[in-house]
Amino acid sequence: MLTLDPAMKNLLIETVGGSLVADQVEALGQMLLPELNIHDLSGKRRNFTLSPRMAAQVLTEHLIDHKQLSDYIKLLIEMDEEVILGKEIRIEGLEYFLKQLSETGLIYDLKKRKVVTLKEDLSKRPDWGVLKNGRNYDVTVGSMDIVGSSELVNKFGRKTMEKFYSFFWSTLGERLGTYDGRIWSWAGDGGILAFAFKNHRERATRFAYEMQRIMPLINTHTRNPISESVAIRIGMHSGKVAFMADTGKMISDVINLAAHLEKKGTQPGFVSITESIWKTLPSKLQNLFDPVGDFEGQLQMSSPDRLDTI
Repeated sequence: MLTLDPAMKNLLIETVGGSLVADQVEALGQMLLPELNIHDLSGKRRNFTLSPRMAAQVLTEHLIDHKQLSDYIKLLIEMDEEVILGKEIRIEGLEYFLKQLSETGLIYDLKKRKVVTLKEDLSKRPDWGVLKNGRNYDVTVGSMDIVGSSELVNKFGRKTMEKFYSFFWSTLGERLGTYDGRIWSWAGDGGILAFAFKNHRERATRFAYEMQRIMPLINTHTRNPISESVAIRIGMHSGKVAFMADTGKMISDVINLAAHLEKKGTQPGFVSITESIWKTLPSKLQNLFDPVGDFEGQLQMSSPDRLDTI
C-alpha cells in the first residue's frame, strides 16, 4: 500500500489546494468515489464555505484512509490540463510533487499508469523523470563554453583535448548534480544546462559561481592532460521554456538569450546573469554581481572580477 510521510502529504495537499477551487476538488474526488461529499467529510454545514486547501486536505486524507492514494495521484496526472466543472485546470507544482516523490523511491510510470518503485537513476535524465513533453516550465538556463577550444585542439591535439573534455565533463556532472541541474545539450566544448523547480535561479547562480571558482583546481589536477590553463564563461537567463524530450532540438527565446549572453557579453572567467535571475536572489548573492548594462532587453549583471583565479 502506498503511503506518504507527513511532509509529502502536506505537499500534495498544498499542490491540489493551490490549483483548484473547493468544488473542483470535490468533483475530482467523485471521479474515484461517486457519492463523495466534501462538506459531509469535513463536518461543516453545507452553507459553510470551504477553502481550497481545506477541501484538498479532507479529500487527500479520506483517500489515504481508503487506500486510494495511488489512484488519486494517477487521477491528478491524467486530469491535469483537462476540464473540471467547465474549466480547464492546471495543477501547478504537480511536477515538483512527483520529483519529490521520486526522491522517496517512487515514480509514476506513464506506461503502467500507476505509482511504482523507482528502478532507474533519474539524476541524468533531462526531464528529471517528471517534465511533460510540450508543456511550458519556468526554468533557469545556463550556456557554458570552454574558451578558445579550437586553438587548444590545434596546440595539444584532438586526442589530448578529448581526455581533457572527459575529465571536465565528469567534474561538471558532479557539481551539477549537487545543485540538481541537468545537461540539455553538449557539444564537446560547451552546451546548455538547465535548472527547474523551487529556487532554481538561486541554485543555478550558485552552481555557475562555484564552477568558475574551481577552475584553478581543474587546471592543476593530475587528471588534466594539458599544461595550459583553461577558462570557461557562463551566461544565464530564466523564463518559460516549452520542454521537449529531445532537449537538443528545443527552440526558445530563453535559451537563445542565455547563449547570446555567454558568447557576446561574457568574458572568460566571468559569470553573467540577467536581471530576471538577479532580482530573485538573496541579497548576499546579489551583492556578488554588478550591473553591466542592457543586453537584448535585459539588464545584464556580471561578477565584478574574474573568478577563476586563486
